[in-house]
Parts: sequence; structure tokens; C-alpha cells
Amino acid sequence: MALADYYQRLFADVDDAIVAQLEQASMLRTLEPHAYLFDQYSEARGVYVLEAGVIMIERSSAAGRRQILGFSYPGDFVGLTHNDFFEYSVQSLTQAQVREFPIAEFSRLSDSSPELKSNINRIGGGVFSHAIDQVFALGQKKAHERVCYLLTEIRNRGVGPDENTVELPMTRQDIADYLGLTMETVSRAIRRLRNDGLIDIESSQTVRLTDPERVMHLGSVSGN
Repeated sequence: MALADYYQRLFADVDDAIVAQLEQASMLRTLEPHAYLFDQYSEARGVYVLEAGVIMIERSSAAGRRQILGFSYPGDFVGLTHNDFFEYSVQSLTQAQVREFPIAEFSRLSDSSPELKSNINRIGGGVFSHAIDQVFALGQKKAHERVCYLLTEIRNRGVGPDENTVELPMTRQDIADYLGLTMETVSRAIRRLRNDGLIDIESSQTVRLTDPERVMHLGSVSGN
């Protein structure tokens, strides 16, 4: 089985025998749009790598309020947890392909391979770093700046037809629940960016950055 380059983050410096065992234990799953990979509080049975498509990570409160924690693209890892259950749900936004590594085998092999365990910790650290960026954006930025933060995130993934075209497979409500805004505020923020000449709306799911430097500046969470 030929795995994509992003698996190098997981398998870097890991013994070939360990890699072979992980590959043999893995399974490729196909998700239709809006299907759930797993539900919040379900038993943690696997660690997953997105190979194609876009998925959404969400968490709901007991009162039914929802927070979108992130949008994942090919190469992203989901399902890393320190509990026996998942504290969030994962839903596909498009048709998606996900590589599943059974958690029991994944844990056993990581315990026997310091290199694999180190790689997993590094990947987990990247997830934590992204969460810090999101918290900063929600706490410190105005509505139109939060939208720029999302546009910059997606642009930097390099998944669009060109570097300044951003595809938005999520709904306006999904965006609102990610950025901590109402759907009406998101719509007003997008109109403001368009009226200011920073973006063009090519379709309901396609945004072109006409002033990408300004968009990235407004969306930046860097302290520099």
C-alpha cells in the first residue's frame, strides 16, 4: 500500500516492521457527504487520517448548543484522545476517504516504538497549537477579521484551484459556529470584505481573495 507524503509525519524514523504492521491493520473508509465518522462520547476505536475530502469537527453541549472546533483537509489526523471515548463528533462535508488505524494496535505499537510515540506527540502538539490560534481569533478579533482568519486558514492549506481561490464546502451556519458569530453577522462581515474590495464572491461556496495580503493581515494570529 502506497501512502501519501503526509504519512511521513507519522512514520518518520519508525522501524519498517512497525510501519508494515500499522499499514496492515489499517482500513480505508469512504464517507458520503454529511455522514458521521464517529459521534461525541462514542467509544474511541480508532485514529484516523483524512486522505480525501473535507470533514468538520464539532462539539455539542447538553443544552444542544454547537461549537465547530475545526475543518480538516487531506493529511489531517483526527481521533487522537487521552480518553476511552471521543469528546467531539466528526462529520464529512464532502465525500471523504479516511484511513482508520485501530486504536488497540495503534497504542500497542506506539508503546513499543519511541519514534512513533514522539511523532504522535508532535502531531498532537500541532492540534493544540491550532486550538490556541482559534481561541485567540475568537477572543481578540472583530467579525470581519474572524472571517479573514478562516479564509487564511483554508488558503494556506493549498486545496483551492489556485492560491487565492478559497472553496467553502461548509454552510454559513457552520462558519458562524466555528467563529463564534451569528449567521447574520457572518453574512454582514462577508459583505463588508467584498465592499472593501478584499474579496469577490464567485458562488455560494467560492470566494476569491482580490487583496490576499490584506486578508491575511486581518486574519493573522501571529504576534509578529
